[in-house]
Amino acid sequence: MALTKKRKVLPSINLLNGLEQEAVLTCLKDQYNETKEFCKSECYSLNVDPFRVCTFYDVLKEDSAMGLLEEIQNMEFTFKENDLLSLHQTVDLNEVKTPFISAVREFIYSEIRTIIEKVTSTRFNSTVDMHGIKFMQNDNLLCHSDCLNTRHTAFILYLVPKTWSAESGGSLDLFNSDDDGNPTNVGKSLCPKFNSFSWFEVSEKSWHQVSEVLEDDIRWSISGWFHSDDAPTVRPIADEFDMLLNPPTDSDLDILKSWISLKYLNLEISSEVQQKFQDDSEVSLADFLNPEKYSNLLAELESMEWLTVGPRNKKKYQVCNNPSETIADFIKLIKTDAFAVLLSHFTGLPLSVNYDDPDCDDFADIPFGMISSSVTRWEHRAYSLLSDQEVSNLPDRLHIFYHVDVDPDYDVDAGGYVSFISHSDKEPLLVVPPQNNTLSLVYTRTDEFGFTKYINARLKKPFYCFNAQYVARTPTEELENEDGGYVSSDDA
Repeated sequence: MALTKKRKVLPSINLLNGLEQEAVLTCLKDQYNETKEFCKSECYSLNVDPFRVCTFYDVLKEDSAMGLLEEIQNMEFTFKENDLLSLHQTVDLNEVKTPFISAVREFIYSEIRTIIEKVTSTRFNSTVDMHGIKFMQNDNLLCHSDCLNTRHTAFILYLVPKTWSAESGGSLDLFNSDDDGNPTNVGKSLCPKFNSFSWFEVSEKSWHQVSEVLEDDIRWSISGWFHSDDAPTVRPIADEFDMLLNPPTDSDLDILKSWISLKYLNLEISSEVQQKFQDDSEVSLADFLNPEKYSNLLAELESMEWLTVGPRNKKKYQVCNNPSETIADFIKLIKTDAFAVLLSHFTGLPLSVNYDDPDCDDFADIPFGMISSSVTRWEHRAYSLLSDQEVSNLPDRLHIFYHVDVDPDYDVDAGGYVSFISHSDKEPLLVVPPQNNTLSLVYTRTDEFGFTKYINARLKKPFYCFNAQYVARTPTEELENEDGGYVSSDDA
């Protein structure tokens, strides 16, 4: 007698909340496609503004939900961190064969999938992504749309503790959009609830985030996407970098003496600084301003009016509105030719026609000048992201950062540091933490970019930053050294 392989029996996890009833499903479909107001029943809720998000309640039997949570908790998680996120993720759950994960996967891919297809009048293809996700304290996922490739509908099965509340953080925040489709402010925050299943159709306006987890607890979930051949697509746009150069303003070199610590005006010191910069492509100069000027700056920065800027898929921080006299004078200082000459001595880069260095003959026809400058305030929940769009003709740049009022006990785990990466390698090339009264200089090539890491609740107080960028091309015959810095051909 031939032996028959016994089929594995999966746990019973059937939907208990009534969505399997045709009348309930018909009502949900009508509301989803017609209503303009929030709807709620015993088994689901429907948020319509700023975009539609539907949540099913009590989707699994209680013991099945707990069994699933236990299997997820016993899995291995990989910590993922970049400009957009900080979270822990499992492998693709399509590859996992444990009982409850297998049963829930089949349940999502069949019953749940059928319900969403009926409600949205959509036909999904065979591709479904699904991962276990955990957000620990201070983890977050910043503003994004999920609009990528063939993704059609995003979903989250929440396995959070039953005590989870708005004070725990980790909410699903939905963003309003302006007339151009850019995310502005949070229009609705949805608090995770144990054994609930939230989903929404992906679009160019489905801007959302997972807010920072604020308590010492874990936001467990299973997240993924249903895919469709008719999913919305976003085509990348290649921005042309508009290089509007601002040549340094005329000034007397004596202006530097009233602001800058005299040790940095010493040619021997500046030569040492330049050597380090050329070896490492970066340098930080502590105690850069004299104490009196630093104190005046600090006092006025604390009393300024600050304006929060966006859009949220690119940045969230504050800029100075109508700077006071001392702040305006410092901004003028960093735009002067005297300051450009000083930076040239620190870096060896030709940022001024008055930089007298015989090694710079090859720079004669190379444009120079400042291309941006700003005064910013950084507090909890501030950040800047890498652009989703490719930028063409971006020049090599010299970045300058000058920080004020940084907590002496600042911890890099709080965020707020500037991280530089290259287009070809997503691992950080360099991290620049904020440091009190310190001028930091960083040289980047055309395919290298920087972002300011999201500031979490560990930051004890806000800090300020004066920053600027200069066009900073090096001679054509320069060779990059093995450590990532640069050397002239005469030294190679």
